[in-house]
Amino acid sequence: MASALHEYPPFPGFTSDGLTFLRELRSNNNRDWFEARRQTYEEEVRLPLKLLIADVARRFESTDLPLTGHPNTSRFRIYRDLRFTAEDRPYKTNVGAVFDRSGEKDANGVVYVHVEPGQSFLAGGFYQPSVSYLKPIREAMAHDPERFHAMRAAMEERDLPVTSAGDTLTGMPRGFSEYREDPIASFLKWKHLVVEREISDDRLQSPDLAADVIAMAEACTPLLEYVWRVEEDAS
Repeated sequence: MASALHEYPPFPGFTSDGLTFLRELRSNNNRDWFEARRQTYEEEVRLPLKLLIADVARRFESTDLPLTGHPNTSRFRIYRDLRFTAEDRPYKTNVGAVFDRSGEKDANGVVYVHVEPGQSFLAGGFYQPSVSYLKPIREAMAHDPERFHAMRAAMEERDLPVTSAGDTLTGMPRGFSEYREDPIASFLKWKHLVVEREISDDRLQSPDLAADVIAMAEACTPLLEYVWRVEEDAS
């Protein structure tokens, strides 16, 4: 994988045409419009995203972070899955990519890039982990809350407060009812442990966006390492 990454040129930034395509897709979300502009999508959206992934993955090789990505496996498709929804718009109005420990979008603990004009952001952490993956994390939070809160404090010092993205259980998770009145109770209901930082449209068009992704990953280290240590201890 490493050798293949070096076949890609550096990320040049997304172009104005690429961002305009994504903006106009919001009100023209149909196959005829998209297919008439497919070349713009391929050259101004899809290709720059692949270059960003390769550029960031190469930079990770020079860090101590166990994260990587690949242009072919770390991207999310722009096509919506309409099989199990009443949604009739065939395309997402954003593109995104994730960097994790495998480069295959299948490992917990990621840095995510979301490209959507006016709504772009970088995120990091653990989004939608399985219940089985969450259980030892919750156990660690309950048994050693000081360590959990120390991680949260370290992230807040970096202006990246850890949240559950507004999505929590209404009741206590199974096996944790004894902590219902404990100060840690509200955190045990979390479904995610994530942080987020906005990206301006101007920054999307800068080659420095690749460095921003690395900086975000480095800033997320306390959160990532906290959970990975729990994962390692539980294995």
